[in-house]
Amino acid sequence: MAADISAFVYFLPIFAFLIVFAIMFAVLNKFKLIGENLFFQLFFSFIIATIFVTASSARQVVLNVIPWFAVLIVAMLLLLFLVSFIGKADIIGKGFGWVFVILLIIIFFIAGVKVFASTLAPYLPGATNIKDANPTLLSLFKWIYSPRVAGAFLLVLSAVFVSWILTKKNK
Repeated sequence: MAADISAFVYFLPIFAFLIVFAIMFAVLNKFKLIGENLFFQLFFSFIIATIFVTASSARQVVLNVIPWFAVLIVAMLLLLFLVSFIGKADIIGKGFGWVFVILLIIIFFIAGVKVFASTLAPYLPGATNIKDANPTLLSLFKWIYSPRVAGAFLLVLSAVFVSWILTKKNK
């Protein structure tokens, strides 16, 4: 017999608040972004978590990311257990951490696209439903998607890549 946990739906805003609060406090405490005063760290963490709970789209992003983050953590722990049973702990290095971070960024990106898809749809190339779009934003995005801006972006991107390669080889 399966357990009915549908009542957790009512507590999701509270869970989202607590997760955002804990993460913000940990970041502010670790990196000392606003100093070492514990009161200000707790206060700003509380304010940011409150903003996340009251802004429904931000809360929706967090609620879409949390289950996938939990799956990623469980998969990472299972992989670590598997490697520890093999007995070669040096198999997992910095690359594993980077893969974990990249997967987390991809999850955040997909959750953001899922939550904001209806809001961003009129401004994407090839949009058909532009009657609800802001005309100023529409003209801005039309300019951003123009071939001239794309060419400039590719030129700057290639300059950054070539500069990185050249400075990396000289070290």
